Amino acid sequence: MFQGMEYVYEVYKEKSFSRAAARLFISQPSLSANVKRVEKKVGYPIFDRSTKPLGLTECGKEYIRCVEEILSIQK
Repeated sequence: MFQGMEYVYEVYKEKSFSRAAARLFISQPSLSANVKRVEKKVGYPIFDRSTKPLGLTECGKEYIRCVEEILSIQK
């Protein structure tokens, strides 16, 4: 799986950057930087960082839908 995609998906599942970072065995700042890199490539934010727990933007919902489609094909 593409690493950036894996990072975004883990944040989505955990609804937290710090919990996702712990599960991925990387630092939270490194995870945040990687997610920002993906968001820059996509051109839109994926996560709505103003909500607790962390939510998805409309673009984020579509991104996660595509990730899940890719995961279902890979299995």
